[in-house]
Amino acid sequence: MLSSDVGHIESLRQWVESETGMDLAGTRFSRLKDAVEAVLQRPLAHNDIPRLLAQPDGRTRFLERVTGRLTVGESYFFRNEHHFRALREHVLPQILRENEERREIRIWSAGCSTGEEPYSVAILLDQLLGRASSWRVSILGTDLNPSFLERARAAKYREWSFRQTEIHKNPGYFQRQGDTYCLVPEVRSRVRFTYLNLVKDVYPSPLTGTVGLDLILFRNVAIYLKPEITAAIIGRFRQALRPGGWLLLGETEVNLAPAEGLEPRFLDRATFHQAIAERKPSPEKSASPLLPALAAAFPVPPITVQESSPLPEWLPESSVLRQQMGGRSGTLGRVAEADAGRRRRVGTAAPCSDHCEEGDSKVWEQIQRCLSRREFAGAQRAIAGITDATLRAAIRLRYTRELWAAAEIDRARSMLDVCLTENPLLIEAQLLKASLAEEAGDLAAAERYYRQALYLDRKCPIAHFHLALVQQQNGHASAAARSLRTTLKLTEGNDPHALVEHGEGVCYGRLKELVLLLTENQA
Repeated sequence: MLSSDVGHIESLRQWVESETGMDLAGTRFSRLKDAVEAVLQRPLAHNDIPRLLAQPDGRTRFLERVTGRLTVGESYFFRNEHHFRALREHVLPQILRENEERREIRIWSAGCSTGEEPYSVAILLDQLLGRASSWRVSILGTDLNPSFLERARAAKYREWSFRQTEIHKNPGYFQRQGDTYCLVPEVRSRVRFTYLNLVKDVYPSPLTGTVGLDLILFRNVAIYLKPEITAAIIGRFRQALRPGGWLLLGETEVNLAPAEGLEPRFLDRATFHQAIAERKPSPEKSASPLLPALAAAFPVPPITVQESSPLPEWLPESSVLRQQMGGRSGTLGRVAEADAGRRRRVGTAAPCSDHCEEGDSKVWEQIQRCLSRREFAGAQRAIAGITDATLRAAIRLRYTRELWAAAEIDRARSMLDVCLTENPLLIEAQLLKASLAEEAGDLAAAERYYRQALYLDRKCPIAHFHLALVQQQNGHASAAARSLRTTLKLTEGNDPHALVEHGEGVCYGRLKELVLLLTENQA
């Protein structure tokens, strides 16, 4: 290899590390070269890397594919028997006891690979609850490798995936077809899979179902990440858990769990972490949304790749955040501005809301007290007593998010229903209803709510994007492709570091990256 080619690989290493948070120094350097050649499907040629990195759109797809090659796809059912024994005998029974009233359990397998881990949890819950149970079981599996996710959705496995169990011999769970074992639909339907990059994407977020969770599994994912990044990811998991929720880490990650907000639980050769139960309702909402874990861990260094922007396109720029979120903050600002815009279009007068910020603070303090005592009726009375319709809608949406974070999903659904009864023009409420329907597996309802959001604003890129995801799950490839093309068109002409409206902190650059990745995967 020429010295210039070595230099190109080194530049690539620095760029990939700055974009992904991976540690590719030392012996891992050769793995990067192998991954690049696997993506190209041939040995590296002179100037391959400069050519690839000089194409902004191609560079995005190239990075995601290389990152996918660098992740470990090794997984099998009931991996680490001590973890699953503790889940079966201690953690899941306790969650079921605590959730007996609402009869709902929500779980996230982060970095799920080809699906063996979330399906193992689904089998455990089936054994604990019974097939005819009335419980709502929602298990989310996410990964950054689209090919892994496709294999997970297929739910077909060979014997090597069962090397620590004989569950595949149970016809109640698997049906044999030749040399593969197919998971039965009754269990398979309890798990949904979606793309999520733990380093570059924003979470917790209602739009991705990563809020108010009972259990998160994050095992053997961080072996290539820098310690600071892993710690930042685990910190985000703490925010995604409901009060008293559980976090299961692998051996790679367990020593990096932050002490704040999480308490270790030692259960028969298995260490879990539990979110501290005393949860204070969120203070006045900050004008700045959550940043991706990589940016939160440490400042992202300038990117020096030819034709690249000073910041990665997935990172909102601080000056843009101040410009976009200044003046009004949080849900109230978004509702008031959207309401004013819609009223201008239909020629009606906006209500007087000059007192909203002061009223927001006073009423929210009262609601906080009710939330801390679980006096939900008192909180609802406080909201109903607000006379200004715009402020009442803003407070109700904010209260809905608090209920969601506390895993009070039924109450959150009810609040959204009231929101839309009082003001059916609230796009944010339509999007949240769609997300809840998608999580519940009601894809028809999810599509209906996303379309209702688009009826209110045909140029809402985040609604087009999530509609495409639902259409993909329904197998409607041509419709999904049209929605993705529309989303891509709506990103054009926008500052890549500017926030997408209703995007929960996603900027236009990252949305464009996601569309290009999904478009390529469809091809």
